[in-house]
Amino acid sequence: MIADILSRLRGQREAAVGALDALEAMRAQIDDAKAEIARIESAPQPLEDAMAQLDAWMERQATAAVDALPIGRLLDRTGAGRGLDREPVVIRRHAAGEAGGHVSVELGPEVDVLRGLMMASPTVRAELRDVVAGQLRDRLNGRETMDGATRRKKLDRAMQALLDLEMVEEASIRALEAAGLPVMRRPDADARALLAADTSLPEA
Repeated sequence: MIADILSRLRGQREAAVGALDALEAMRAQIDDAKAEIARIESAPQPLEDAMAQLDAWMERQATAAVDALPIGRLLDRTGAGRGLDREPVVIRRHAAGEAGGHVSVELGPEVDVLRGLMMASPTVRAELRDVVAGQLRDRLNGRETMDGATRRKKLDRAMQALLDLEMVEEASIRALEAAGLPVMRRPDADARALLAADTSLPEA
């Protein structure tokens, strides 16, 4: 009789351990699914998309630089002789304690104009494009790239797969709880699984 009872208890304990091990395996799959989502989200865009954005940036730089030049002055017969000279940038520095304090001038706008005028040259653009394309190819080094449409499709599938796993996990937890085995839920569990009705969960 006692041996019989001990045998049943041993069987129950082994079943409980097996169920908990299965739950841990399920959670490992959930971790893998989340890692796959992170991989898709961080996958680089295709080289051609990156180069198109570089082209757009160079065009903006060139346009802004030309717009910043005093081109209208050329129509003024009294000012045209100055050409497209911009107002000189003067930097004055005062020692501590002197009247006026410390004065500095932001050179960023001048640098932007100079860079933009360089971008206005087709030759410079082509050479910079070749350099950037080569460096981007080296950085990709065979990595999978994704355009926007592909990324969205893969993310939709991966996120649905993750939700399916979390629904199975919740069903397993409820089955374990019904058997008298309390289980801690993950703090980042999907609320849709936690709040799902028993009838909407898959069989554990």
